[in-house]
Amino acid sequence: MHRFFARRLDDRRAVLSPEESQHALRVLRMAQGDACQAILEGNLFAAAIEQAADEVVLLLGEQLPSPEAGVRITLYQGLPKGDKMEYILQKCTELGVHRFVPVAFSRCVVKWDKKDDQKKLPRWQRIALEAAKQSGRALVPEVESPISFQELLQRIPSHEAVLIPWEEERGNGIRKKWLGEKDVAIIIGPEGGMDEKEVARMAELSARPVTLGPRILRTETAGLAAACALFTLSGDME
Repeated sequence: MHRFFARRLDDRRAVLSPEESQHALRVLRMAQGDACQAILEGNLFAAAIEQAADEVVLLLGEQLPSPEAGVRITLYQGLPKGDKMEYILQKCTELGVHRFVPVAFSRCVVKWDKKDDQKKLPRWQRIALEAAKQSGRALVPEVESPISFQELLQRIPSHEAVLIPWEEERGNGIRKKWLGEKDVAIIIGPEGGMDEKEVARMAELSARPVTLGPRILRTETAGLAAACALFTLSGDME
């Protein structure tokens, strides 16, 4: 069943963007009366094409169960080298991560400046959008501009739980440290890892260091593994 992000017109109708309309009509060859699903403000509806013009109008049916995870994960990802961030965005969006916030840790090799906001950030947001559509999400994860470590410290108290997968932690896995909270931040270091002092400062604010097992994971793998473990424990993988 084809699924489209749409904008509500009234209680019974929604309209697709020009891009989504072109995709439906020109690529998918859909026509008036064809059934589909509409994503509106994070909710999913059965729908059918009522008007197949330049802007496709959908007639809305019943609201369907949401495919979104019950646990809202914000992934604070240490800025990685090359195109690794694109991989992280794509795969973690498919899995169900709610928001992405790149972080400039002290060991980050990549240096970000404001010109990168105009070049890289739109591409990252587009990758999240495409991955959300491909995987059947009911919303597109937010992708923020990178923040400093100091800004990260200020955000930690805003989450119900903050987990720090760290290669130096022993014996405390996510199963022990996650207590059923629904708003969870996962903090992942860059290629060089996180400095011990950085981990200590986050722990002072009630962040919880956790282990992902005896093997050291790459930065582009660790967030995906942590999110998968948390979604498994919460029942969102069933």
